[in-house]
Amino acid sequence: MADDTEKVVEGAQGGMNKKLIMMGLLALLVIGGGGTAYYMMAGDSGATKGKSSEAHAEEADMETIGPVIDLDPFILNLADRDQSRYLKVSIKLQLDRPEGETDFEDKLPAIRDALLVLLTSKEARGLRTVEGKMLVREEIGGRINSIMKRGKVRQIFFTDFIIQ
Repeated sequence: MADDTEKVVEGAQGGMNKKLIMMGLLALLVIGGGGTAYYMMAGDSGATKGKSSEAHAEEADMETIGPVIDLDPFILNLADRDQSRYLKVSIKLQLDRPEGETDFEDKLPAIRDALLVLLTSKEARGLRTVEGKMLVREEIGGRINSIMKRGKVRQIFFTDFIIQ
């Protein structure tokens, strides 16, 4: 009878050891899986391994974008024939490199002149829509980039756009 009791106790202890080992392995899997998921989501190397060299160049290019320059506001007459309409617009330009590496400062009078000519040729109804603003934004970028010889404007931001 004592032998039977010892076998039951040994069997129970063996079962406990197996349970502990299984729980340890399960915890290791959960922690390892969580760590792997975190590494892939937050870690840079896991997220960029499959990207092409073009995507890497674009990421590096985004890091080296130049400053955002605030132009003095424009207050001007629009080309509406039926009544006098005015536009007040504030524009910020994001350059593709530091301002000192561009000829932006030297070309500023020509840039302002080109924008005044462009904006005064527009009618209020064309500028009131989102599409009209997007079109004028593209035209502004084209005009400025044709004037600048060193450096280009990457993005144009309207920070104030009032038609009266």
